Amino acid sequence: MVRLRSFGREARSAGVYATMKLVVTVDVEEEGLFSGRYSSDHITAENVFSLAKLDPIFRDHGIRPTMLVTYQVAKDPRSRDFLADLSGRWRGEIGAHLHHWNTPPLEPSPHSDPVPSELISYQLLASKFDTLLDAVRRIDGEPTSFRMGRFNMGPKMFSVLERSSISVDSSISPMRTEYGGPTHLSAPVDPYFPDPQNPQGRGTARILEVPITTVPVIPNLGSHIEMMADNRISRQAWAQWFALHLGSISAQPIFVGLRRIKTAVRLHRSRGGRVVTIFFHSSELMPGGSPRHKAEHDVNRFLTRLAKFFEWLRTVSPHESVTLAELRRSLGN
Repeated sequence: MVRLRSFGREARSAGVYATMKLVVTVDVEEEGLFSGRYSSDHITAENVFSLAKLDPIFRDHGIRPTMLVTYQVAKDPRSRDFLADLSGRWRGEIGAHLHHWNTPPLEPSPHSDPVPSELISYQLLASKFDTLLDAVRRIDGEPTSFRMGRFNMGPKMFSVLERSSISVDSSISPMRTEYGGPTHLSAPVDPYFPDPQNPQGRGTARILEVPITTVPVIPNLGSHIEMMADNRISRQAWAQWFALHLGSISAQPIFVGLRRIKTAVRLHRSRGGRVVTIFFHSSELMPGGSPRHKAEHDVNRFLTRLAKFFEWLRTVSPHESVTLAELRRSLGN
């Protein structure tokens, strides 16, 4: 079967990558992610309307984004109408984004928020996921793309996706570990079909995994870090810090400057990478919505960096901006 080979080999043999694919994803969510607490009441989502600031940049550069929407946003009629309009204007896509800490049904847990998905029962995860899909359907029909909150994708959540309409996921963050697991240290950088029992590894799932682009400085470095780390907390903390700060180069404009983004993209391409996937949060477009963007000038600096990245990409390599669903369809069934 084609899926048993790596995504890169599939794409090259099928002629899919005549040009590089650029996938721009936006986590469209309520306020509070960066406040240190995960409230399930008194939730607002005014930041969503700041997405309008992206309009000139996306239009100038032909960006077709995938907006991954949380339940707290999708349940609001004003937000739904606004997002449907943006999606049509940009020829984009509406997908689903699960914040499991404040998506009903809500049940008490002995674990600190955000509770790792592997510590939540399958039934509860599935119920939360169904609540999310019901809300997102009201924006633009059945969603086929998904991202798990805090990139907390493990086997249990992946099994929930497999019984659904979702055909493409973007919940893997290479060279990164999460509170309570899972670890994505050794995950591939380019899209791949995962192993349902270990979503950071290749397998035979029908769902395409599209990781955000974070490139190890040495090929397979994440696997070596995993082998060196053991169950001792000190060793795990060291591995996480090393992978994030010394062992990888991020292509994410929200985290790093333009020079490092360019380095990451060049390194990825030199190793045969054909898809660059970036993400940021809607709340980062609102002053005070994140620690990085306390004022309007902070937001404007980010928007300028984003525009310069798209402009640079156009000058160095032919590329095509596609949504997550379009990338999945380019492979066929």
